[in-house]
Amino acid sequence: MDLEADAEPLFEEGLRALALKAAVYEATSDDQAAEIAIAVPVDEMTHAMLAQAQLLTRIATRVGAVIIHQTNQEHTDYRAGGYTHECDQLAWGEPPTRYWLDHGEVIRRRDVLAGLYASIGMGRSGRERSIDFSAAAA
Repeated sequence: MDLEADAEPLFEEGLRALALKAAVYEATSDDQAAEIAIAVPVDEMTHAMLAQAQLLTRIATRVGAVIIHQTNQEHTDYRAGGYTHECDQLAWGEPPTRYWLDHGEVIRRRDVLAGLYASIGMGRSGRERSIDFSAAAA
């Protein structure tokens, strides 16, 4: 990903994901059902968008949508050909695979990153370290 090049198209995909979730909620009145599977890059963008609560609230109010996102119930196990993919296709056409990464590809990439982190003394995607900084400073 390239933050500068991908920001605008990923923002659009984030809006589409939130719109799909809002549509499922409108159809079912079930906030758990509205937590459809979203690809990790798109989910990360929705988190950034949700951090702009006032702006997102104004947009939702303007279009009459209820924004659904519960981090403890989210699903990032998006699969090409699955429910979310089918909904996205029907609404906007084929979603860009650059952002709508299949869950298997996300796991593969995480494993690659975990190996790179481990090679420099970092564990759990940077949440743990075996580096002794006091010894390195001496």
